[in-house]
Amino acid sequence: MNLYEIILILIIFILGSVIGSFLNVCIYRIPAGISIVTPRSRCGSCGRTLSSFDLIPILSWIFLRGKCRTCGAAISPRYALVEALQGFLYVAVFYQFGLNVVTPVMWLFISILTVVFFIDLDHQIIPNKVVLFGLVSGLIPAVLYWMGHYPIYRVDVWYEPFLGLSVPFLLMLGVALISVLFFKQSGIGMGDVKIYAPIGLFIGWKLSLMSIWFAFFFGGLFGLLWIFVFKRDKKEMIPFAPFIVIGVLVTLFWGDGIMQWLY
Repeated sequence: MNLYEIILILIIFILGSVIGSFLNVCIYRIPAGISIVTPRSRCGSCGRTLSSFDLIPILSWIFLRGKCRTCGAAISPRYALVEALQGFLYVAVFYQFGLNVVTPVMWLFISILTVVFFIDLDHQIIPNKVVLFGLVSGLIPAVLYWMGHYPIYRVDVWYEPFLGLSVPFLLMLGVALISVLFFKQSGIGMGDVKIYAPIGLFIGWKLSLMSIWFAFFFGGLFGLLWIFVFKRDKKEMIPFAPFIVIGVLVTLFWGDGIMQWLY
């Protein structure tokens, strides 16, 4: 790896961590119904408005030793974790797709998935605002595909974006309805169903179906651990969107290799 590549990777990591800092705001404020633009970020304990130094991704948490400089209240390490995670994911996307138009689209997609992951983890909901933003953003890959600049889709028909929008959504809706019919309660929430509409727009219906398989595989594996290892109540609700996100990421980065291995 030469100096140019090291500098480029560092710039991409910093970009991802800065976006991750903004995503932390979205993760906290969207479920609370607060604007993601105003007011400025502040300490949740003393209410002091944070300075620019306090908002430096990752480093500010390290320099402040995870505490507010004014009141000394603990700051959750998850803020720095989300920033670092986003930086690493941005670098991973760059390595996967290179310097082309697909990369910023995938950065946007992964940013949406990060918000979905942590909001559902905290509140067991996927806000309609996030789904709607994903749908609007999903028009970008659709337009790029019609212009011939989006190789993520795995078929070559003009209506592929419509298949991506509908096929995984309808499959997840069918799973939800069947679970209600046979078990008298939905095994997945409607947010888990709706989020597959924008997912399908970004990665197409074939990769979406593979991601659904992985989501249920990882979710089922965790469910077994939840019941038999952690001894938790099997009726206790477990957020499913994190497994959807993990399934999408596994498919996005390793889907082609898995398909070649299977077939």
